[in-house]
This record gives sequence, C-alpha cells and structure tokens, in this order.
Amino acid sequence: MRAREAIESSLSKFRHDPIPSCGRDQCQVHPHSNQSLVVKVAFPYKCYRAKTEIGTTMNKMDTLACCIAFLGCSGNAIALTGEEAKAHVIAQEKAWSDAVIHHDIAKVASILADDFIGIDGRGFVTDKAAELKEAEPPAADSTAPLLLKEDLSDFTARIYGNTAVLNLTNTAHFSSKGKETTVKYRRTTVWVRDSDSWHCVSFHGSRVLEPPKN
Repeated sequence: MRAREAIESSLSKFRHDPIPSCGRDQCQVHPHSNQSLVVKVAFPYKCYRAKTEIGTTMNKMDTLACCIAFLGCSGNAIALTGEEAKAHVIAQEKAWSDAVIHHDIAKVASILADDFIGIDGRGFVTDKAAELKEAEPPAADSTAPLLLKEDLSDFTARIYGNTAVLNLTNTAHFSSKGKETTVKYRRTTVWVRDSDSWHCVSFHGSRVLEPPKN
C-alpha cells in the first residue's frame, strides 16, 4: 500500500483521471497532440491518464519513469531480499502452528492456499478443508489426543522467486487420558507468495523414530 501511495503521489503532480478500460499489463506513452502527451500507467485494478505540456514536464516525466521502474508495470510490491523472504516464511510457519493450537480457524484459512495438499506423519493426505476441520476445538467428550504445543526448530529456508521451500523439525506435545506424550517430526512446507503474503501450498511430515533401546 505504501508503495502504491508513493506512485499515486507522484502522479498527483499531473492533471489526471481514471481510465477503467486500460489493459492491466501495459505501460505506454502515446502522442496525444503536438503539444501534449498521454501517459498510461497500468495497475492491477485501475489505470491513470496524465496530461501535461511537453515542454515543461521532462523532469516530471523522468520522476514518473523512475517510479514505474521502481514498482514494475504490474503494480506489485518491491521484491523482498532473500533474508527478508526467509524471515517472512518462517514467521508464517510459526503463525500456522500457533493458530492450530489456539483453534484460530480464520488464521489457518488465511495461511493455507485454497489448493493446499498435505501428507502427515501417518501418511494421511489432507486438503485445506480437512486442516480447518482439524483445527476446530475438540468436542467435550473427545478421546482423541489433544495437541498442547509445538516446538519448531532447525529451520532451513530456500527461496526461488515467489516460491519458498522450508525444512524444519517439529517436536509436538500431546495430551491423552491425562498422559502427555511427545512426538518429533521432520516437516517440509512449500510456500507461494502473492501480492500480500506467503501461503502454504504443500506440507509433508515424517516421524523421527527413536533408535531402539538395548
């Protein structure tokens, strides 16, 4: 939002009006007459037309061109650095865990992509609807193990443009019939970034088996 406000502030130096029919993937400059230029800057939802005199607007046009290059013609936010992207993905992973533990269905829904597919440590395949169902508060008479907390560690994030692959260790603590148990998993999640955030599209968990005791 702040990036878009910056470009709109630059455009406000011109006399402009919306053009709803402008294509969303074009940035064009067209001769309008021998005394003026029409500049079309396409954003995802609307376009702007600015008209000004050629002889007095070269500096303004240079500023506008810099702003367009800064944002890109699609109107997307500035690309994150690798370290920033890694931090965002790890934060989303932690937010997902926290939302499940606290039964925050809306938060889980905002984190998972609509076409999410997961494979848990038992080999069960789930989708977004199943994950939302599992995040619901348990029934009063439920005998299923209750997830108390998850200790996430050993993060390794790799960024490939708008896609991220995250590997980590999850030590999950459960309570069942008054007894607490701990299960350790290795998990891999795949994230895709859209215009506003990272969303998980895939999950795979493998249980870490303890070596047999002599």
